[in-house]
Amino acid sequence: MTRTQAVELVTMVMVTDPATGKVLVEDKVNVPWKAGHSFPGGHVEVGESCAAAAIREVFEETGLTLTSVDFCGTCEWFSTDRQQRKLGLLYRGDQFTGTIKASAEGPIYWLDPAELTAENSAESLLTLLKVFRHEVAAVTSDDWNGRLQPDPSL
Repeated sequence: MTRTQAVELVTMVMVTDPATGKVLVEDKVNVPWKAGHSFPGGHVEVGESCAAAAIREVFEETGLTLTSVDFCGTCEWFSTDRQQRKLGLLYRGDQFTGTIKASAEGPIYWLDPAELTAENSAESLLTLLKVFRHEVAAVTSDDWNGRLQPDPSL
């Protein structure tokens, strides 16, 4: 049995303002899923640690420099033949410096988490929130970029 497979590594970070409890949302443009409120993140570069990629992506997309991130869990998408996967590493951070500024990724702003709804949020963001809140350890999808659900094997 082969134990190796092609893996695409991505990160996402829920940045929280400790003074207000609001989260930093980004309305990414040109995405292959239902657009709406999302959290900053992106691809891990070859040779880069996943935590460093998360911090870098937050800076590139928002202008904020996180001093650290805490790992929350994973999200995974599988190809139809299950020979490829996209592994998302989910982090939280609330210690940062800088001022938010939008990037080519899309507009960003602070929002009360209670205002995140299925209607105004990106595909599966509310499911991802369960991982960020430590309600579930992992979410998965059998469709590339498809809707995520709590991992049924856990």
